[in-house]
Order: sequence, then C-alpha cells, then structure tokens
Amino acid sequence: MAHLFSPLTLGGRELPNRIAMSLARSGFSIGGGFVSEEMCEYYARRARGGVGLIISEPFLVCSPAERQGGHLGAYADAFVPALHRLTDAVHVHGASFLLTLDAPPDHDASSAPVVRALREAFLQAAWRSLSAGCDGIVLNAAPGSALHTLISPRMQVLAERRDNGLRLAIEIVETTRRWLGKRFIVGVRLPAEELTTGGLTLQDTRVLAKRLVAAGVTLIDATVEADESLAIARFPGWCVPLANGIKRVLPDVPIACAGDLGEPLLADSVVRDSSIDLVLLDQHLHLNPDWVQHAYAILYPKGA
Repeated sequence: MAHLFSPLTLGGRELPNRIAMSLARSGFSIGGGFVSEEMCEYYARRARGGVGLIISEPFLVCSPAERQGGHLGAYADAFVPALHRLTDAVHVHGASFLLTLDAPPDHDASSAPVVRALREAFLQAAWRSLSAGCDGIVLNAAPGSALHTLISPRMQVLAERRDNGLRLAIEIVETTRRWLGKRFIVGVRLPAEELTTGGLTLQDTRVLAKRLVAAGVTLIDATVEADESLAIARFPGWCVPLANGIKRVLPDVPIACAGDLGEPLLADSVVRDSSIDLVLLDQHLHLNPDWVQHAYAILYPKGA
C-alpha cells in the first residue's frame, strides 16, 4: 500500500516520497525575468527539507507586456544559465525539479498565426528547460493562463476555438515527447472543475486529461480555483474528491492535488486510500521548509 513516504516512479525517476512543492510564487524574481540567488536558496531550502518533487512557479514562454513586472522568463536562451543554477540547487538535495511553463492569457484562438507562434514558444521553452537540467515541465492550463483561455468553454464559446486550443496543447505534448524523450516528464495543470456556469465540468476535464495522456503527458496536477464569493465549503482536502474523479479514469497516471493538505495524517490518508498519488503543498512549505520532517515525526513517532 502506498503512503506519504513511499517512493513514486515518475518519468523513469524515483521520487523518495509523495510530497511535492506546488507552483506558489516565491517572491524572489528579479528584473527582466531572471532567477535570483535568493530564489535558488529558497527552492534549495525546501529540497533540503525533504520534498521529493518541486514544481516551479510559472515561467513565461513569451515576453510579457512592459507593464507586467516581477515575471520569470523562459523565452530566451539568456535565461538558461541562471535557471541551471536553480535546478542544480534543487538536485543537490535529491529532489526532482519541473519547470512550469505559462503564457499571458491574451491570445486569440481564432488566429492561426497566433496559435502557431504560441506553440513554437512553448516548444522552445521546453528545450531550454532541458538545457537547464530540469527533469521535465508542467504546462499551466489553470485559470489565468493562455492554455486555459483556449480550452475553457467559459472563455471560448465556439467549440471550434476550443478544439484549436486542445489541439495546440496536444501538439506541444507530442512534439516535446518526441524531441526530448520518454524520461523527460511532461505534466499539465488542469482545473478539475471550474465550479461556475459555463465552465469546465469534471467530465470535461476527464476527457481532456485522457487525450493529453494519450499524447504523452505523465503527470496531472488537478487544481480547483473557486472564486472566494462562491458559497462552498473549503475544508481540508476539499479538492481531493474532484482530483480522484480524474484518477478513476487514469489509474496508472500520477495525479497531484493541493487543497489544504498540510495536516500530516490527512495527507497520508489521501495517498493510502489511493485518492491521489502526490500531495501538493505551498503555504505550509513556505512557512515551514522542514514540513516533511515534521510530518515524518508525527506519522512515525520514536518507539512506535
């Protein structure tokens, strides 16, 4: 039976546990989109604390408008050396590192040249992530991203445009897999359900996830980003049943999920009952880099 501290094979790599740092922003980016030394230390500290997998905060695959500051970039070769230092800082402590690739959500799905340019931008960024020593990438298709804008029925009323968006994501995955090999991890961050009128339903996401896995995706990060005004109960683990809805149709693909899983007994239980495969933490690791050791001490007290 799997548990929070059992290993997990992902893309030919063995993660030492089922604990992953999610893509929350560190606050240490510097001007021009470059990785700072402070950011390297921030990530390294969480890896040193025992996290098995780190999923980075978003790195843009195309240059943003000048008004957007504080971004991180993967849209030029000049970013690779500093990114390599970040990857090395994580690897030295035994954690794997995935780069989250994103783009601003202001792309016209009806424009074939725009979609082609976005495809090339993602593919070139994937190449740069490999050059920087990353173990893989995560394509961000959560709300607020370009890919989400292209696949969500709430954002694209016309089915033809949504098909264009899905086709774009599939082409990025297939080409990345073909060029960078089977050991390179390709994940995707998808909304398990949008919980809003006209948004993606769980069944929609299950269909999307199956098509993306068929194209070569090896990790699903199932997220639920509900508006604060929405009257729903946000109890610890509230997102897990939706993530498990995806896992039920993709039992052999690792499913990661957040959702206030910072209580070690709860985090362990959702892995033990096969609801999900990876527990994503952001705020808990931000506040306590040694959360992994804290969890181990609670789950396996001395003398127990």
